[in-house]
Amino acid sequence: MRRFEGRVCVVTGAARGIGEAIAARLAAEGGRVAAWDVSERRLLPAVAALQAQGLDVQPFVCDVADRAAVAAAMATVEAHFGAPVAVLVNNAVWARFAPLADTDEAMVDRTLAVGLKGMMWTLQAAAPQMRRLGGGAVVNLSSTSAARPVTQAIAYAALKAGVLGLTRAAAVELAADRIRVNAVSPGMVGTEASKAQFDAPTLATREAAMPLGRFGAPADIAGAVAFLASGDGAYVSGAELVVDGGWTTSSL
Repeated sequence: MRRFEGRVCVVTGAARGIGEAIAARLAAEGGRVAAWDVSERRLLPAVAALQAQGLDVQPFVCDVADRAAVAAAMATVEAHFGAPVAVLVNNAVWARFAPLADTDEAMVDRTLAVGLKGMMWTLQAAAPQMRRLGGGAVVNLSSTSAARPVTQAIAYAALKAGVLGLTRAAAVELAADRIRVNAVSPGMVGTEASKAQFDAPTLATREAAMPLGRFGAPADIAGAVAFLASGDGAYVSGAELVVDGGWTTSSL
């Protein structure tokens, strides 16, 4: 499939894990992908590996918590590719897990600055470009933690619930511009970052409890994002697509 042929796509938090898989999927389907990340050290080799596969992916170092930096980066993307942004995937996140008693202001501020305010700034910067195109698609990454949080994840769960509210509000506001805004909520995905939250026995127990018998893979999430961002999802806006192998609907 070439559902994104020639379309300019921005993916934030694209240096590893789910973000890298999304960038690869959109590019494999013909997208011209701007891969954003705050870490140049991780981003450059990740993009080089995708380019080695013949994919049209370019690196852009940007801290999405910085509104001015986001506006500048979005303008640079349009200038580089010579076309407005058609697809925006907000995947960037900053997460630390701690009991409520140990949760401090700096942790909460950075969590919300990257994961929630950052989405507002990218939406704000991309919407005028999409409007000039006659429409566009935005996919925001939430989490099943918004509905079924794990322990010691108060700031993260609050963030991801906020992402769902932001998604619905943006979908309503931008509908007249034919800009669709949706959310994907992954369950447990077997990335290095997610596995680092648990010890080996806990991981084994959690994976065995999954109705489909395994954790998700980054490619599973990328496929859901690609559907919502493509013409196949042309009549879907303001929706949350849960991708968790059936975990949130099970009794376990």
